[in-house]
Amino acid sequence: MKTRLILIGAGLLLATTSTMAKNQKPFDFYVMSLSWSPEFCQSHPREQQCTRQYGVVLHGVWPQYQTGYPQSCSRESMPSKLVHEFAGLYPNEGLAFHEWKRHGTCSGLSPQDYLQFSQQVKQNFIEPNELKSLTKPLRVTSEQLSQKIIAANPKLNNQSLSYTCTGGGRFLQEIHVCLDKTGNALACSDEIQRKSRRSCGREDFLIRNVR
Repeated sequence: MKTRLILIGAGLLLATTSTMAKNQKPFDFYVMSLSWSPEFCQSHPREQQCTRQYGVVLHGVWPQYQTGYPQSCSRESMPSKLVHEFAGLYPNEGLAFHEWKRHGTCSGLSPQDYLQFSQQVKQNFIEPNELKSLTKPLRVTSEQLSQKIIAANPKLNNQSLSYTCTGGGRFLQEIHVCLDKTGNALACSDEIQRKSRRSCGREDFLIRNVR
């Protein structure tokens, strides 16, 4: 099994390299952005996902440079049939098309492989039970939230996690997990860590409850 996983990872990396756009600088790593749905729904109450009691949902899987990131690297479209096959991966289908156009086209993967990779890394992330059953707002520090996430996901560490907040740093908006090109955790870049400290720079922040 271990040998098979290594071969799958090597094949994925080879596919990424071989299908990379000719003029595109190879990216360095991925950020898996996980949105905290109750915070999104605070400002977008009419969105489809806000009719359901979601907690952590997939925003996207984004190729990154150590500084900056590529975007909209080709005009290749995402077939509607594929999005239907991966129903439930994103909180709504429109987001799937957007994420492919803006970020997936820079991965060097085909639409099918990009969705499979996104599904793989999303499924590998275990949402802490405390967040799943959050019936009232929870106030935490970044370090406390990282401890809860790492307890549920021992392969992650403090360096592979970052956060974004809204309301001037008062509310958790997103959890970011930094990954290598085969989906394993790695340390986030200095740029991402700085952005996290600026975005969630207060002593603590509030995680809105799931409704």
